[in-house]
Parts: sequence; C-alpha cells; structure tokens
Amino acid sequence: MNYHITHIRLSDHFSSSPSKITHVKLEGGTIETTAEVAYFIDIGCHYSYTNKAGQKLSVGSVHPMNRSPYIHTRKRVTSPDELLFLPLF
Repeated sequence: MNYHITHIRLSDHFSSSPSKITHVKLEGGTIETTAEVAYFIDIGCHYSYTNKAGQKLSVGSVHPMNRSPYIHTRKRVTSPDELLFLPLF
C-alpha cells in the first residue's frame, strides 16, 4: 500500500529532528502515530510526502536502541530533514 503524508505533529514545535514527530496526517485525513507508520513501513507499506520543490520523497523508519521508533526521509540530501517542513496540525 502507498500512503501520502500531508501534515505532521511535533512534540516540540521548534524541533530540528524528525524524532520529535509524534503523528502524521495522511491524504484523506487519517491520523497515525509515528510508531504505527514505522511498523507499517517495516511490513512493506510505502509512505511518501511532497516537498516544497514538488518532489515526492520516500519515508523510512528508524529504530534506535532504548527509544521509540521514528520516521525520516530516505536518501536525504538536506539538513534539517525536509519532513519537518510539512504543515503542522
């Protein structure tokens, strides 16, 4: 399945790390936690978003030791992660 992320929710509104994303809103309005998104990515679902330049970028999961999983942009070329530039909800 393919899912398109349109908005993010942060635990810290001034964050520069994708690990602070707590929820995402998908096209169609469904809201998922980042832990759910990481799980679905791990079982083969594909998540993406569109950056300010109109490029469709893929999202991957990160599983740090002793912390909750989070999501980030795969093959990222910018810093900070462009996922953080999506509108907040």
